[in-house]
Amino acid sequence: MMRLFEKECPYCHEESFNFRELLALVYFKLRECKFCGESVRNDGFRQLLILPAILLSAFVGLVIFSLLPNSLMPLGFLTIFVLIASAITLLAKPVKVEFAPPFVPDPNNDKIICVSGWSEDELRTMVTSFIDEGTLAARIDLEKQSDSVYCLTFPDDIPAREFVSLINYLNYPVNGEPTEKSITIGGKATLNSEFPGIPKSLVGRKAIFYTPENDEDHDVVYLKTEGGAFATSFSHDDRWEQVNDPRLSASVGLLTS
Repeated sequence: MMRLFEKECPYCHEESFNFRELLALVYFKLRECKFCGESVRNDGFRQLLILPAILLSAFVGLVIFSLLPNSLMPLGFLTIFVLIASAITLLAKPVKVEFAPPFVPDPNNDKIICVSGWSEDELRTMVTSFIDEGTLAARIDLEKQSDSVYCLTFPDDIPAREFVSLINYLNYPVNGEPTEKSITIGGKATLNSEFPGIPKSLVGRKAIFYTPENDEDHDVVYLKTEGGAFATSFSHDDRWEQVNDPRLSASVGLLTS
């Protein structure tokens, strides 16, 4: 029964809003999910329905109250309160706050993408194309680690979404020709609030980013950390959702070790 008065966060999909939190959820004041820390508000249309719902609940409660004997009057007052509170919490619906916080570059960031399979010239061409196709103005440095491995670093930092997009892009370059090469791409970074939907408990942990093994979607990137594996899809809302199977290939594991 109490699960009726629990609602999930629209970002991390955890049932993080209980009866008391739903009772205080309004459209004009932001509240944070206790799991992922993202800001939510009450749905605007449902907020408009709250006053009529309160009046209707109060009317029903008064009718019940008028039918009770004097000895049960305290129960009548309690019934009115329960009906009103139930109407408010049942109507409440946490929704996303549609604004993007400004990106604040961290010159001490540890974001890195390691690449195996592409030549230096091919890799430079793809990085240039990636920058030209978007609005990214970040500086990307290319360093050779061995005969077959190159690493991309970001001295001026790079927004989390572009960082994740680049990992996917290097696996499936938009203008790239079909190749028989064995391509391995793996990224590493410390998780922070830039990665939407990540539980607060994972902030500050290091994670590996990669496309999943046997990928058929071509628009998904996974991350794996000590707290589990999560996936994001560019065809949806870029939020990270936990997955049971990390689908981390041995080649990515070796590249990022």
